[in-house]
Amino acid sequence: MFNTVSARQLQRGYKKVLEKANKLKKPLVVIANNKPLGAIIGLDLLEELELDSVLKEAMTEYKAGKTKKISTEKELEDDLKELEKYV
Repeated sequence: MFNTVSARQLQRGYKKVLEKANKLKKPLVVIANNKPLGAIIGLDLLEELELDSVLKEAMTEYKAGKTKKISTEKELEDDLKELEKYV
């Protein structure tokens, strides 16, 4: 079951709600008129979700053969030089 917070609580004490979201490391579902409106998550959880997303994307590309293998320091240096062209 999700932890919930009312929209009124959020309006009156957003700082406490955000602190609670950071402490719980789980989403807080915002409720108004007994209906869910959205969710609040702490920064640590947001970072974790972003990292998970990047990892899934990388694994998908790897499985599709869209990555290349770098075996030597020279190959790495050459690849980094090529990437600098795009920055």
